[in-house]
Amino acid sequence: FARFGFDSLFFGRLDYQDKSTRENTTTMEMMWRGSPNNLGGPSDLFTGVLPNGYGAPSGYCFDIGCHDPDFVDDPRLHDVNVKEKVDGFLSAMASQAKHYRTNHLIVTMGSDFQYQAAHNWYKNLDKLIKYVNARQSNGSKLNLLYSTPSCYTYQVNRANKTWTTKEDDFFPYAHRPHSFWSGYFTSRPTLKGY
Repeated sequence: FARFGFDSLFFGRLDYQDKSTRENTTTMEMMWRGSPNNLGGPSDLFTGVLPNGYGAPSGYCFDIGCHDPDFVDDPRLHDVNVKEKVDGFLSAMASQAKHYRTNHLIVTMGSDFQYQAAHNWYKNLDKLIKYVNARQSNGSKLNLLYSTPSCYTYQVNRANKTWTTKEDDFFPYAHRPHSFWSGYFTSRPTLKGY
């Protein structure tokens, strides 16, 4: 990917044991040398493991198939939940920050088959950004914004850290003991044109 001009790669699926080790050693982001024997250094690519697979933090899914409550901020209603939603999000970010080496965090919002209710997502994300950032007046250092992987990579690399290097791939992949996905990618090869 680096030879194609990519600056970074972010992914959500890796072996649960590898993820646990990376969380505990603060190595969720690294330089990945995917072809150490034949391409070497020119193939190095800044790579990050996403904190929640590639989904939203627990409690913050706003699509039609989710059961998380929307932001309710109309004071005329009895179930206003802004404080609870913001407190929960701040707690989730404090927990996530323990596993990453800079003060920049990537937060994915969405997952498989989501954004069927894009309007509802963005309405709630706008409120999340507004109310989390409002906490800065009370001393919070969290600043939320819509961003891109490129902007995130730029900011993280400006931190001028020395990253660990990984020189192999991320297979086999299991999401729990004895639950490997390796065959998922190789089953029915004749249907894939081989």
